[in-house]
Amino acid sequence: MIRTLLYRYTFLVPILVGLLVQILKVFVYSFVNMKIDYGRILNANGMPNLNSAVFGSLSMSIGIKYGYSTLLFSVVTAYSMIIMHDTIRLKREKEKQTNLINLIIANVNEFRNVREGKARRVLQIRIFDIAAGAILGVLITYLLVY
Repeated sequence: MIRTLLYRYTFLVPILVGLLVQILKVFVYSFVNMKIDYGRILNANGMPNLNSAVFGSLSMSIGIKYGYSTLLFSVVTAYSMIIMHDTIRLKREKEKQTNLINLIIANVNEFRNVREGKARRVLQIRIFDIAAGAILGVLITYLLVY
């Protein structure tokens, strides 16, 4: 019954995949850092990336339901790839801005008191994060629908 519901309502699968990926992210980062980090459930960045998992799942669920040779699947997959590419590009630009802010803080005497509190680099995103999110989204979708 649940498989039929997920097959009928294609929009539910990416939402469920997004929730599962965020829960998995909490476990992964808690295991790596040896302490529970509940803040990761609200953070779309990191490994696996939420955006790529959701859009990979959406592409896969459309492909399963309507077929891989349809125009709808082609359009959704193209948009998903554009969103993943923009995610990588946007995060890299934000990382450059963070580096520039840290350079300004280090070189301007007016910000002498701020030197200890440099801008944090929380925007470290790698292509591996995007790829892991997309692969995980596709695999979870396949397991949920079939």
